[in-house]
Amino acid sequence: MKNVSNDLVGNVLILRFHKFHFNFTKKCFAKKMMKQTNNITTVLEKTDNITGELRIPKLKYLVGEKTFETSYRENGCTFNFDLSKTYFSPRLSNERNVISDMVVKLCKKNKTNRILIMFAGVCPYPIVIAKKLKKMNFKYEIFSNELNKEANIYAAKNVRINKVQDNFTFVNGDAKKLSSNKIGKFDIILMPRPNLDNTFLDTAIKLSKNGTTIFYHGFGTKEKVLDEIKKNTKGKIGKIQIRKAGDIAPHKYRWQAIFKTKLK
Repeated sequence: MKNVSNDLVGNVLILRFHKFHFNFTKKCFAKKMMKQTNNITTVLEKTDNITGELRIPKLKYLVGEKTFETSYRENGCTFNFDLSKTYFSPRLSNERNVISDMVVKLCKKNKTNRILIMFAGVCPYPIVIAKKLKKMNFKYEIFSNELNKEANIYAAKNVRINKVQDNFTFVNGDAKKLSSNKIGKFDIILMPRPNLDNTFLDTAIKLSKNGTTIFYHGFGTKEKVLDEIKKNTKGKIGKIQIRKAGDIAPHKYRWQAIFKTKLK
């Protein structure tokens, strides 16, 4: 069938139909996909784009086991979550691997390694990073921040499953309310943020030391992302490195920008 995209998340296949089809036709196609791939136990339909602060997808059950929960493995880590209550993108698996490798390299240079991951979801970024740092025997502290209460429940379970609970702190809630008075300042800040108007860069700067490395996700054109970073950091950063980090729709891109703070 043409005009159908899909994501396989553990044993759950998510289909997106890009033109009208009757429900019967969708279920027949879903059953065909199950037969072709042995490890698929559930097929869901994504019925709309992901929007809002919590990035919760709109999903509809099609065939197979009637569940929205799955267990997914990537980068040597296991993640359990409910697809209908939390955000998770398997398409960012390679991006998480690339960024975690960059963080490990930075940790080799830093005398201290206090790392904050904002918009952490069910903890894929924090756990992949923690697992690599633990293997390298580096000293580190990881702080994970997420607004979605359901995601935080799964995140806590995932941290235990992957045995990285040492040196791991949850600071759950609204990222705008994070304060250096309560959690201190950081050497590295990751911002895999949703596609929202608020850049949260003012918060990141307040939680930074001089020379803190910030990894920022922006959306749209390269020029738009560069402009919003410069506008919201108000001259408090150095040179910006930027690259494409995947697409979010036809001809619409996610950008990964990396820069250091200059606060003196």
